Amino acid sequence: MQTIYLDVLLVFNLYVNYILLRLTAGLTHSRLRMGRCLGMSALGSLSTLLILLPPMPVLLSVLCKLLLAVLLCMGAFGWHDRRRLFLCTVCLFSSSFAMAGIMLALSTMCSVRVVHSNSCWYLDVSLLHLILFTIAAYILLHTVQYLHERMHTADGGYRVCIRYRCCTVQLRGLADTGNSLVDFFTGKPVIVCDAAGFAGIDTDAFPPKGFRLLPIATVSGSGMIPVFQPDEVVIYTEQTGRCQQVDALVGLGERGNGMAIFHPRVLC
Repeated sequence: MQTIYLDVLLVFNLYVNYILLRLTAGLTHSRLRMGRCLGMSALGSLSTLLILLPPMPVLLSVLCKLLLAVLLCMGAFGWHDRRRLFLCTVCLFSSSFAMAGIMLALSTMCSVRVVHSNSCWYLDVSLLHLILFTIAAYILLHTVQYLHERMHTADGGYRVCIRYRCCTVQLRGLADTGNSLVDFFTGKPVIVCDAAGFAGIDTDAFPPKGFRLLPIATVSGSGMIPVFQPDEVVIYTEQTGRCQQVDALVGLGERGNGMAIFHPRVLC
């Protein structure tokens, strides 16, 4: 009988589920709050206790995995947009199988002990190995992102649609690599918008509650701009007709150009 340590089982799967949810959010360009991500990662981690039960039929095991993916996506990304929920579920389910393939490769190529039962995986790794894997994954992720940004063309016109509560604002968009502004707390990119474009919206809903000031440096000097989390940001690419929801904060500048300036990586 193989020995399974519950602390290793739960912590490792918490870690894996967090990565899979973040990967799903990145691939589908979906908004994912830190609290929801951690909560659904913990729920997915608790579901791995099924590994302790007697082996289930393969079809039932896969069905349980699919239902879990639906529940995690509903909790992480919401269930109002059914199309996005379906897309996130497919992405998370596929990513889980890809992760299973990686673990299977580890079990055959390395001396790491891997236990698989009821579509749950247990990897007996040390804290040092987990840290090294995190560093390697971080370097690989940023390398791929850098190469993708270098190949991404920022040409073409854009329209940025920002929704907050019952108010919607549309601005002309500009993809500019010079806007590298990132929020300190969430790590999300900031789309710098002309504050004049928000002048005609409902004053009861704006300025939004919970906005904060973020330091900004430009060629003309430095200062502070208010940033807030909108309910939805959609960028329309006029050249291709593509419509894409992005996960970003909105900052209000005083440029007077009536534009929303974003880094091209928000479209990656």
